[in-house]
Amino acid sequence: MKTFDLVIIGAGTSGAYLAWRMAKRGFSVLVLEQLSREKVGTKYDIFHIEEKEFERLELPRPIKGDEAWAFEFEKNRNADPKNLFPKCQINPTVGLHLHAYTLLLNDLAKEAGAQILYDCAFQSFLTDECGRICGVCAKQGDETLRFGAQIVADCSGMAAVGRKALPAGYGIDQTALSDDEMFYVVLRYVKFQNAADYLDGSTFWAYYKAWIAPCADPTGAIIGIGACHSFENAERVFAELQKTIALPAYTLEKIERGRTPYTHNVYSMVADRFFVSGDAGNLTKSANGEGVTSSMVQIRQAEPILSRAIQRGNASAAALWEINRRYNTTQGAEFALLRALLVGVVNAAGFDEFQYAFESGIVSDELLGAMNGASVPAKRIFDAIKGFVSGLAGGRLRTAAIKAVLRAAGNAAQIYRHYQRFPKTRDGFEDWCKKADAIYEKIGTIR
Repeated sequence: MKTFDLVIIGAGTSGAYLAWRMAKRGFSVLVLEQLSREKVGTKYDIFHIEEKEFERLELPRPIKGDEAWAFEFEKNRNADPKNLFPKCQINPTVGLHLHAYTLLLNDLAKEAGAQILYDCAFQSFLTDECGRICGVCAKQGDETLRFGAQIVADCSGMAAVGRKALPAGYGIDQTALSDDEMFYVVLRYVKFQNAADYLDGSTFWAYYKAWIAPCADPTGAIIGIGACHSFENAERVFAELQKTIALPAYTLEKIERGRTPYTHNVYSMVADRFFVSGDAGNLTKSANGEGVTSSMVQIRQAEPILSRAIQRGNASAAALWEINRRYNTTQGAEFALLRALLVGVVNAAGFDEFQYAFESGIVSDELLGAMNGASVPAKRIFDAIKGFVSGLAGGRLRTAAIKAVLRAAGNAAQIYRHYQRFPKTRDGFEDWCKKADAIYEKIGTIR
């Protein structure tokens, strides 16, 4: 049985990025991917990466003419429910083909020394005499394979096949997501009938949780809608959108459907000789469910800790715990804050409140930036929310909505402070989880 420093389940963007980063550090890395190379990263055609993220995450930046490159744009508009008062922000963004970019990351990982086995599905964990993970059992065709590992990382996406297969009580939540904890996304790839309608940027309607953005075809676009509970609910909201918003005349080319986690990250992302990242750990942005770069931020934080654990031959939960603390007190806390605000504002503010907020100028650039997942200091977000509430009160709109938004701001402040107090060791972790659960119970789920 061959033993590796790190065995990764899944060769999607998270798994490939982790493999690349760790192989570059000189560690032996094996990636197990249940799909063929031709099918890896085919969940959607298009995804986006903001220009600034390429440098921050040291990612390869495709240019026009590259197989992974699809398009670029700078204008990001946020619009009111009637689409009468759009606000524009400049945020250079690159549209990429998910399959091609995933393969690019796969190839970088292999060039750095990682091995990738396609059509090879994780089956179970191997454990030592103490019940600790020491490797994996996988299936490739009719052959059963066994590999030893100092650390096993689950980057298997929403299936979370590794996390869910952990021994009971191993230290990480194994609960499957409910319909209320997933975002159901429907993407319509369309071709415009009039040249004057070709897009120079994207538009997002927060009230509908819908957007229209460029696609690889310069004469077309992607019209997206996202909703919790079901695809049927997403289609219901899309029908509501079309009744109010005069979308450009188009011909439908194809439809893609998919789901992403829409809940908090798993509280602990480590256990003895185990690490979870990507959708398998619910590491997605609160505003839109995007998880590609969100996961990479966590991986960059985890890199030195995983490296030290491998070098010392000690990958216990205690040795890996700093990954939890670093993530939960930074991006984890920001996402928790934003999720609480978004759930409260979207659930509380009806059509009239949203419309008034845009018409009156209450909606600020900072508030919009926060809703779109930008990194904005918590104090400035709360200042923006205060302005939002004051404006609504001045507009003599529903008192119930104003009170609900204030409750949401209070919940957001509470969950943010709680994440900031994430325990430095496992001592006190169970109590921390109970308090977090209680706060999330008050926050609720998005309508």
